[in-house]
Amino acid sequence: MKTLIIFYDGYCVLCNFWVRQICRWDYKDQFRFASLDSKHAEKMYKETGFDSSSIDSVLVWDQKSVPLTESAAVFSVLRTLGGVWHLFFIFKLLPNVFLNWTYKCIAKRRYRWFGKKETCPVPKDSIRHKFL
Repeated sequence: MKTLIIFYDGYCVLCNFWVRQICRWDYKDQFRFASLDSKHAEKMYKETGFDSSSIDSVLVWDQKSVPLTESAAVFSVLRTLGGVWHLFFIFKLLPNVFLNWTYKCIAKRRYRWFGKKETCPVPKDSIRHKFL
């Protein structure tokens, strides 16, 4: 099984928080991480034909199909984590339009609410293998 690659905004405080949390919860070592502006992301954009010009979202890529964005990306991560995280699938009863609108509202305001780092933080040695 190939790992899921999560492409995230490396400067975003909120994004970095969630990446660290997912690393803690990833007992089966199923995730890898890369910044949205990394060489790995550029390679993925070329391989999949994904248009990154208007994206303001975390991307989740299974290395087989096109990357998932917004709420689809979130649910993909929850599904892969498994266990108690499946409880959050109750939110899938809500319309995707509403879920994606909520995601976009948070994404648009994330720097104002949580801040922005000057540089991408270097991961701890214990999780460094997860970062491409």
